[in-house]
Amino acid sequence: MKNVLLLFLTWRVFLWIPLFFGYLLNSRNGYEYTLFSDFLRHERVVDALGYFLSSFANFDGVHYITIAAHGYNVNAGFFPLFPLILAGLGRVFSIFIPLDLPILLFYIGLFINSAFLILGLFFFSKLLKFDYKDNVVFSIIIFLLSFPTAFFFATIYAETLFFLLTTLVFYFSRKQKWFLVALFGCLLTATRPVGIAIIPALIYELYFQKKISFKELLIQPLKNASFWFQASYVSIISMLGIGVYSIFNYFKWNDFLFFIHAQGEFENNRSVTSIILFPQTVFRYIKILFTLSSSQFEWWVALLELSTFFIVSLLLFIAWKKKVRKSYLVFAIISFLIPISTGTFSSLPRYVLTLFPIFIALAMFKSKAIKILYVLIGVVLQILLFLLFSKGYFVS
Repeated sequence: MKNVLLLFLTWRVFLWIPLFFGYLLNSRNGYEYTLFSDFLRHERVVDALGYFLSSFANFDGVHYITIAAHGYNVNAGFFPLFPLILAGLGRVFSIFIPLDLPILLFYIGLFINSAFLILGLFFFSKLLKFDYKDNVVFSIIIFLLSFPTAFFFATIYAETLFFLLTTLVFYFSRKQKWFLVALFGCLLTATRPVGIAIIPALIYELYFQKKISFKELLIQPLKNASFWFQASYVSIISMLGIGVYSIFNYFKWNDFLFFIHAQGEFENNRSVTSIILFPQTVFRYIKILFTLSSSQFEWWVALLELSTFFIVSLLLFIAWKKKVRKSYLVFAIISFLIPISTGTFSSLPRYVLTLFPIFIALAMFKSKAIKILYVLIGVVLQILLFLLFSKGYFVS
């Protein structure tokens, strides 16, 4: 754990590098509304943070802090657990700390996401040690933090909480502590919509641990009543997170699925009324790359998103070939299929950050050259993407 903590601290120091470069550049003209510093001006709050801190709450960070400070308006696409934690802690600490609420919520978000990531890495390493040696585990964590969008773990986003809860669910499923599994599964589905992918993954994990055939489950249901009972209560409790939020959506906006329909308001070409097969989306992206000029920033974003799709698809295939635990793969594949079936790969480079089997797959490569090359390219891209993110350029 000492090595993991040292790696975390090194990574956090490393994240200041792109901010120092970005300090010399102007923010993206016309996109000031994506900056947390602009949000503070609208709140009539003096920006006492400065560029080096406020950059950690750009884009979605603005939405999470808005929800925590004022409640839901129309931004239902942001699931409730993370802003609820911010809001609860904000109300408590505002009694003792005389700061404007948005500034206080920012500091709380920055602190708790660091704590969530340390805990997430701790339980992730314990989870991996069920199957892999210490040196492999450490390399997997290096690959995770070297991923080009890993800087989102440090921002005021829900990715860090989602990663922690995912590792807790799988860790306690390996320990066969199913009540804790169900509890953390419930919290997971209240954090991001793709959290529902955990339910089929847990059913498969339970099926695998019981060592019974599918035929036996269907023909002799009474004999396997313990499986059906555990699978049912884990699934039902896990669904409560998204279920309760869906009920809230109905009472707030008269639409159980408003959190899905609200995604269509983000101007990212995401389909919210039908499933679009990913070959159509690939064709659309290829068309974009051949019709847009490479001098446009959006061309490079499209290249990043399409490249992410192909690379992650390959890594998931390698993870399957290398026999990564099937329940992990079920979760990762469904979590991957959900966003790529919406007609766009927008934000995909960030969404795949929590698909941990892809980093296990990287560790399975025998070539040290490939591993070193991945880390070097990942680090360079992470510097570039975080620099752009800090100046109001959408990267994921």
